[in-house]
Amino acid sequence: MKKAKDKLYMRTKDEFNEQKQRQQLLNAAWKLFYQNGYQNTTMEDILKEAHCSKGRFYYYFHAKAELLDSMYELFDEKYEEFYRNIDKTLGSFEQLLLLNRFMFDFMSRQIGRELLTSLYISQLSGTTGIRFWGEQRSFVKIILEIVKCGQERGEIRTDLDCHTLAADIVAEERSQLISWCLADGTYDLAAVSIPKLERSYIGYSSQYEVKKEQ
Repeated sequence: MKKAKDKLYMRTKDEFNEQKQRQQLLNAAWKLFYQNGYQNTTMEDILKEAHCSKGRFYYYFHAKAELLDSMYELFDEKYEEFYRNIDKTLGSFEQLLLLNRFMFDFMSRQIGRELLTSLYISQLSGTTGIRFWGEQRSFVKIILEIVKCGQERGEIRTDLDCHTLAADIVAEERSQLISWCLADGTYDLAAVSIPKLERSYIGYSSQYEVKKEQ
């Protein structure tokens, strides 16, 4: 019994250390990508910042591009933390707009146009197979949860299923981010994009569904 417990403890400790090392690589990459730009950050820079060997790096990631795509994990941690503190008694559209504003501010101030553009290029090239906007994303799951609750409370239309509406919202947000990148980040992302999303959300209101039936 004791040997089994010791074996379980060692396996758990090893898994913890592996996750810690992987997280150090992600944190180092985020810091360097933001400071120096993705293209100007070398593998050696990341290894030095994370105090990691090249062999260990390849245990977790196959290439620098894969590390870039995996940064969605760091983003989702921020979104999850923010959503936990949102007042759930607020209306669904209010919650969506709060999340939108946080995301836009986070992307523009802590990620930056150069790094965000590199993320999109990596996604379009499809070199790593990681879907930055996939349904496994916590950000997408949060939007889906808000939409579901909004439908249950009669705030959001129900003639379209929640997955379709959530996908539409994500697509609208993504278009705002891409437009900002194409404009070289020359305007305040949240200030310009939030009013556009507010206008688009009118079409998701349950009132629109009622008008359609009349």
